[in-house]
Amino acid sequence: MGRAQGPGGEEGRRELGPVRRVVVKLGSALVVSESLGRLIDEMQAVRRGGVEVVIVTSGAVAAGMARLGLGARPAALAEVQALAALGQAALMARYNEGFGRYDTACAQILLTHEDLSHRGHFMNIRHAMEAALRMGFVPVVNENDTVATEELRFGDNDRLAAAISVVVGADLVILLSDVDALYDRDPRGDQGARPIREVGRIDEGIRAMAGAPRSAVGTGGMASKVAAAELAVEAGIPLIVAPGAEVGVLARILAGDAVGTRFLAAERRVGGRRHWIRYLSKVRGALHVDAGAAAALETRGGSLLAVGVRRVEGHFSRGDAVRIVDPEGRELARGLAGYDSETAASLAGRHSHEVAERLGAPAEPLVHRDDLQLVKARESKAAMGGSHPHPSGGPPGDGVDTARANTKMSRPQMGSEEET
Repeated sequence: MGRAQGPGGEEGRRELGPVRRVVVKLGSALVVSESLGRLIDEMQAVRRGGVEVVIVTSGAVAAGMARLGLGARPAALAEVQALAALGQAALMARYNEGFGRYDTACAQILLTHEDLSHRGHFMNIRHAMEAALRMGFVPVVNENDTVATEELRFGDNDRLAAAISVVVGADLVILLSDVDALYDRDPRGDQGARPIREVGRIDEGIRAMAGAPRSAVGTGGMASKVAAAELAVEAGIPLIVAPGAEVGVLARILAGDAVGTRFLAAERRVGGRRHWIRYLSKVRGALHVDAGAAAALETRGGSLLAVGVRRVEGHFSRGDAVRIVDPEGRELARGLAGYDSETAASLAGRHSHEVAERLGAPAEPLVHRDDLQLVKARESKAAMGGSHPHPSGGPPGDGVDTARANTKMSRPQMGSEEET
């Protein structure tokens, strides 16, 4: 069970620390309701108070449905994409009209997961959004549902909001929707369910509290919000889930009122590049490792060598993201491949001297330590660059080389070297 602190009361107070930039996500049900105008007013008041606001909006499909008088979301992907194209124009018109009353311009930014899964694209998007904020625009971000397929999607805008908070280096993420908080039990079927006001660590107990999607026009429920919180808090950014229908909700949150549920930032923040590898890179395949390599990665970290790999799955190029999977089929880590899938498969299970003979060049790791992040990063000092008790790199044959920690392999450029 996670360290959920609650139930607490609405009269409770929170210490937020300085908040200079906030990402506010608006759910579909809010965007297509009369609440949008009031929320625009609240966001403008926040901006007048010196806090920069980035909006992540849902509602393109819902707006298209409303335009055509549809009561249910179509099942066919092409129809959903067409509705998104219809609704996105109407959606931006509402934002421009609302902020236009304050002589404030909105900047539309449409993204897919694919856009952030390339490190270079990630940095370009960061620079563009920084420029928009400097120029006084309000960035309005949405998933590009017109072109996004299942392979390219974030899946929901809760996760997109968390990703954008990392892109822009926000101090806080606020998810506003018809989901008002995380409860210890399902409040739809249990009148004794109590809201959890603060979550210090997300674990299986916290995930079990999350329910299924319940909005007829959106795709996110509490489960998606918990997943978004994991992405944000690992980057050191707290996230609050709150009821968007409550008048004055943004002012109350920023004043420190205990509204909704706050997920606290992780005590040990995952570095920018490793966070991108873990949460935003697009996985193209998997390296299945033996028990020795799995244990060594979890306990000591280091680079994954060919000898510890038993099977290569998928088709990927050098520099693509891959999962590292233990013998039980559990994802152990995620990293960037040092070789393409065909070469990796030909090297699997071979010792370094055999790899060198086969390639006619010095052997490199299949995944270099600098390009690897354990899934349970907070539970492993090794993944964060902690100490390694085995200076020789561990017992022979475990498939992990900790002695290579400071030896960078030559790899394809992933874009700018900037880190946060």
